[in-house]
Amino acid sequence: MNTLLWILQILLALFFIMPGWGKISASKEQHIADRHIKPGASILPIRILGVLEWLGCIGIVLPWLTGIWRVLTPIAACGFCVIMVSGIANHTIRKEYKMLPMLIVVLALGVVVAYFRFKQLY
Repeated sequence: MNTLLWILQILLALFFIMPGWGKISASKEQHIADRHIKPGASILPIRILGVLEWLGCIGIVLPWLTGIWRVLTPIAACGFCVIMVSGIANHTIRKEYKMLPMLIVVLALGVVVAYFRFKQLY
C-alpha cells in the first residue's frame, strides 16, 4: 500500500507542477486570453494559486520522505482536493465539461492519499 501511495503522491505533484508554473510565469494578457481572469481584474489571485500549487507539490512528497512533520503530506493532499473541487465548480459554471473527468480523477487520487496518509499517522 505504501508503494501505491508514493506513486499517487508523485503523480499528484507532477500534475500540479506545470499548471502552477503557468499561473506564476504567464503574463496578465495571457491569463486574459486563456479566460483565467477578466480584463481589468487583478492577477494576484492567479499568482497566489500558482504558488500554493507549487507548495503543495513540495508538501505532498517532502514531509513524508524526510519524516519531518509528516502530517503536512495529507494536509497537502487535502489542499489539492480543495483546488480540484473549486476547479470542478468553475469549469461546470463555464460549461467546460471536457475537463471534468480529469479533475474528478485527480480529486479521487487526492482523497485516497489524504485518507490513507492520515490513517497511517494515527
